[in-house]
Parts: sequence; structure tokens; C-alpha cells
Amino acid sequence: MLLVVLVVVGGIGGLGAAVGLGAASVLAALTGLFCFMAAAGGALRPDLRVLAGVAPAMVVGVAVPRLVAEASEWAGIALVALIVFVAALLPALGRRYVQVGLGLGMASLFGYGYQLTGVASPVQIVGAPVLAVVVVVALRALIGARDPSGPTRAVLAEALSAEPPPDPAESLRAWHGDRPVRWTAQVLAGAIEFRAVLGVLADRCRMLPADRAQALESTLDSAREEAARLAGTVRSRVPDDPAEVAREALSPGFPGATADLVDRMWSALDSVRSAAFRRDTTRVRVSAEPWREVLRVTSGGTLSWRSTQLRHAVRCAVGVLVALVVASLRPGDPLTVPFLMTTFAIMQPEWRDTLAKAVQRVVGVLAGAVVLAAVIRFLPTSALVPVAVLALLVGFWFMRSRPVVFNGCIVLMSVGLNATTRQLDPADVLVEYLVLIGLAVVIGLLFGFAAVPGVRRPGSRELVDRACSSVRALLLHVADVMRGRERDHREMARLFRTAVRDQQALVAAKPRNDAAAEALDTAAESLTGLMRQSVALLLAPRNAGTAAAVERTAELLVTPEEGEPAALPDADDETRLVVAAATSDVLRLRQVADVVRDGQPVP
Repeated sequence: MLLVVLVVVGGIGGLGAAVGLGAASVLAALTGLFCFMAAAGGALRPDLRVLAGVAPAMVVGVAVPRLVAEASEWAGIALVALIVFVAALLPALGRRYVQVGLGLGMASLFGYGYQLTGVASPVQIVGAPVLAVVVVVALRALIGARDPSGPTRAVLAEALSAEPPPDPAESLRAWHGDRPVRWTAQVLAGAIEFRAVLGVLADRCRMLPADRAQALESTLDSAREEAARLAGTVRSRVPDDPAEVAREALSPGFPGATADLVDRMWSALDSVRSAAFRRDTTRVRVSAEPWREVLRVTSGGTLSWRSTQLRHAVRCAVGVLVALVVASLRPGDPLTVPFLMTTFAIMQPEWRDTLAKAVQRVVGVLAGAVVLAAVIRFLPTSALVPVAVLALLVGFWFMRSRPVVFNGCIVLMSVGLNATTRQLDPADVLVEYLVLIGLAVVIGLLFGFAAVPGVRRPGSRELVDRACSSVRALLLHVADVMRGRERDHREMARLFRTAVRDQQALVAAKPRNDAAAEALDTAAESLTGLMRQSVALLLAPRNAGTAAAVERTAELLVTPEEGEPAALPDADDETRLVVAAATSDVLRLRQVADVVRDGQPVP
């Protein structure tokens, strides 16, 4: 990460200076960093598709508000607030868009607040973000050229063996976004079915007598070891010849269909082994219509006043608007950028995250201020620039793993460089920095915690019960449609809007303890996945067998613990994959309901 940051920031900044951007080179460098953070980390193809949408948004967000502000400062402020509003809504599209929204909001605030030294022409202001996105696209293509699908294989391996189990909807999305082929479809279907059956059997262990439970748990441990071994084969670029799955026989006498479920578990691993070794690269033609439909129904649920994400976006826009008005009272202040960006960074959809961001920022800033005060006291002024550069490198190294260290290093970098380049007293700049960051924290906390009138905050148990109810109603409606019932678009839209609002309410909940917080996060992920899978099933060919399986999956939310996921012997690969993912998410949601009601650790 540090090397990439140095290449992006240093390379774009140097190239900007070489092509005549002048002081706008810094704007280009930081825009490139935000753009890269918004569209990196996945497989090459989906990352480039995200960049295709992010790039023009970055150019508009960075350049247009500054150009508008030349004619009307208030119009520029309003435009930045509008861009922040849109950026705060983007995470509703999925986890992938969290970084996209953060990058767009940060880049817009940086572009507006950065006080360019000297004269910058409109061509330079527009050219800075254009240069940034061009270089980032080229760099991302270069980084991913050797193994474009490596991140997708890693996602498939995690779907098979990671603990706790990842969200199957995210795995499905990663698979779909990276040129889906036959072998990856078979691996993902087998992995999801394996995890679903494993979850059912793990539940059953808690109901069996001690000796039977121990025997079954031993079999499940063996299956987990085999899954971990096969995950290595899936992850590798060049497949090896994995050994046959070492099945551990289950002694007779177990109740119900336990033995059949164990056979299904081993068969799922067999299918993963066969697909990962043979690697049939035949392209799987999957319609993009389900994903467009997901976007449509998600947007419909998000753009409702009862939507948590919409209320968060409103709070973000108003909070940033207040910060922009405060900044406008201090034209030319070099600390405008950290003040605006801190305000935006603190505000999160969930109150726990808002508080955590505020604490990280305060602790980091105070620690950095102590170190900088020592530098000012004991070192000559000429040492400020080397210390600032060193702090920048250290900060980027710990940017993701230690946010407090990163925030502390930003103090040294921002105050040191501004005091030196503008020939200001570093002690005075440090005091002003602390005051502005304190004000940003106050604004962020105020609007991060602000309650919207007329919206009651339900408890965790009520939220999970609502989620279970909306999911069950949605899946039963899907099953009816697959049996041949005429599709009621209004009813379907209502069910999806309800599910979207329930998912966003889970994200923004105030749980009573850490176990409940983790459970609600899992429930939100499961609900998101089930909405996507429901759309895919609605667009699939109607089939009575699939309808029965979907109905059985819905009933898992209310049946006793011995409930079993339905099998699909006559379904095609894609339908089998979607139903298996839905079953896995339903089982996770049912487990979450137990956690929230009983206060037990997440299974």
C-alpha cells in the first residue's frame, strides 16, 4: 500500500508539474489517490468498470465546484454539499461503493478547499483531475495485468473456508463481475451449498446427546479441514491435482436426515475439487438484468424518507454545508482542507462508527500535537519539512491498520508543510489546527447523532424480527411467481422497498452489546444478499421444483432447528447457485435472531 501510494501521489504530482499544471499538481496527486482508493482491491475487469463511472464523477466533483465558485461562492458551496449528499448515498448500492462514496466526497472537499498558490487557470483546474484519472486507470491496468482474476479466486476460496463465513451475496457479486466462467460458477455453488449444509449440521450438534454431538462435530471438523485444503487449490493461479476428498463416515443411528445432509456436504466438496482441478473456462452467459433490477429496487427503497441511508446523506450534506460556511469566513486559510475533510470523515450511517471515528481523530490529533510540540521546542525550524515528509510516509503505512497513527502523522505533515511554505509561526498554526479539528469533530458528532423528527428508533430485536418477516414475505412471493402466478409489480416493489428499509435500519441500529452489534451487521449483509437472489430468481425460468425449494428456504426462518435446506436435483448451475446462496443467507439470519434475543455470541 505504501509503495502504491508513493507511486500514485509522487508520480501524478511529478507528471503534473512536468506538463505545466503548476500548483494544481498537488490537486492532481491527491485526486489520484482518492480515485485509486475508490476503485482498487478487486479483480481487474470490475475495477476498471468502477473506474469508468468514478472517473467522470471525480472530474466533475473536483473541478466544477471551484469553477462555479469563481462566479458565485454560495453556488460553489451548494454544489459541494450536493456532491457530498450523492457520495453519502452511494454505499446503499453495496459494500464495494463505500470507498467510492468516501473517495468522491473527499476529493470534492479537497478540490474546493485547497488554496492554490499562485494563479491557476481553468485549464489547470480541469486538467488536474483529468490527469489523475488517466494515470490511475493506466496504473490499475498495469497492476492487474499479470493475474486479472486473482482477487476473484481469493473470494471463492474465502467463500469455501473463511471463518466467520463471508456474505454469499458479495461472493456472488464478485463472481458475476469478473467474466463468469463454468468452473468458478461450480466452485461457488459447491462452496455455498457446503457452508449452508455445514451451518444446518452445526445447529443440529447443539440438539443431540453429548456422544452423538461429539461424533458429528468430529465429522464437521474433518470437512472444514478438507475445505481449507481445497481453498488453496481454488486460490492458485495454476491448478494442481488435489487429492480426493477424504470422507469421514458417519456412524448409523443419527436422527432425521442427518446422514443425507452429511452426504450432501461431502458431495459439495467433491464438486468443488472437480471444478477447481478441471477448470472449464467456458463462458457462462448470465443476464445483467438481475443486477439492474437490484439497482432499481434498491434505489426505490433508498430514496424514501424512512430510509436510514437517505437520512444519513441529508445529515452529511447539512453538516458539510455548515463546515463550508464556517470555512468561507476564513478565506485563504491553509487549514481549510483538513477542517472540511475531518467533518465529512467523522459522519457515518451508524452511531457507533461515528463515535469511533471521532475518538480516533481526537486521540490521533492530540498525540500528533504532542510530538509536533516537541519538534518545535527542541529542533530547528528547518527540520519541519523532513519531519513532515517522514510523517507522511509513516502515516500512509498505517493508514488502514492504525487510523490513530495516521491521524497523528497528518498533524505533523499538515502543520509542518503549511508553516514552512507560508513562513508562519508553527506554534500558531498548530493551535489553529487543534481549534479547527475540534470544531470539525463537534460538527461531525452533532450531525452524526442528529435524530430526524418523526422517525422512531426500534430496538434490535424488533429490527431482526422485521427483517425475518420481510424476507419470508419476499421469498414466498418469489415462490408463487415461479409456480406461475401472475406477477404483481406493485406488490413486488412494496416488498423490496420494505426489505431495503429494514436492511438500512439494521446498519444504523444502536445495539446493546458487541455481540448484538456483530449480529446486526451479519443480518444486514444477509438481507442484502437475499434481495439480490430474489431478483435473480424472479428473472429465471419458472419452475415448480425451484419454487418448492425457495418456499422451503423461506420456511427455514420459522421451522424448528432440525429444518433442512431443499435440494435442487434438476436445476441448472446458475439457479442452483442462487438458491444455495439464499439458503445460506436465511440460515445466517435465523442464527442472528437467536443471538439478538438471547445475547449469545454470533454462531
